[in-house]
Amino acid sequence: MSSEREGESADPHVQALRDLLVAEHEERIAEIQRWADEAGSRGDVTRQRWHLAHAARLRAMAYPWEQEQPAA
Repeated sequence: MSSEREGESADPHVQALRDLLVAEHEERIAEIQRWADEAGSRGDVTRQRWHLAHAARLRAMAYPWEQEQPAA
């Protein structure tokens, strides 16, 4: 059993990279959500739906360290 919490690494450099990836991913999702909000405020339902679907796909993506490792 590992003493590390889910998604955390004992190596501070690896953890720093993971934190950076998560922050960039969340910023990208927020940007796309803003585009959806702007499209909705203009009444452009087609683009709003497109951006909302894109943001939902990004939110559903697992990070590589969250995926199960194949049995050795």
